[in-house]
Amino acid sequence: MMRLTLKCTGGFAGPAGAQTRTVDLAQLPADQADEVQKLLYASDFFALHPKLVKEAPKSWDFQYDLEVDDGQQAHCVRYHLDEAPPALKALTEKLSDEVKPD
Repeated sequence: MMRLTLKCTGGFAGPAGAQTRTVDLAQLPADQADEVQKLLYASDFFALHPKLVKEAPKSWDFQYDLEVDDGQQAHCVRYHLDEAPPALKALTEKLSDEVKPD
């Protein structure tokens, strides 16, 4: 069982506009779960540094916190999309587009 929690803060709304999306892969249709899992493994998520942020972010930049728990290990990465590897960017877009905010 794998659970992903994506929190997005920033933009002009700042903390007031924060959105959190949580997905349990077992609850997704098989094709979506497979795509999310492939992107997760392609990003080598569990080996990523916990912070992939800009040195001087602007106040309107979006910041993401993605926590993944696969039952055996858990890892959280805080990042700006500009600093994220391509597979993590794609995973973020997938979760943002297909999972409704909590």
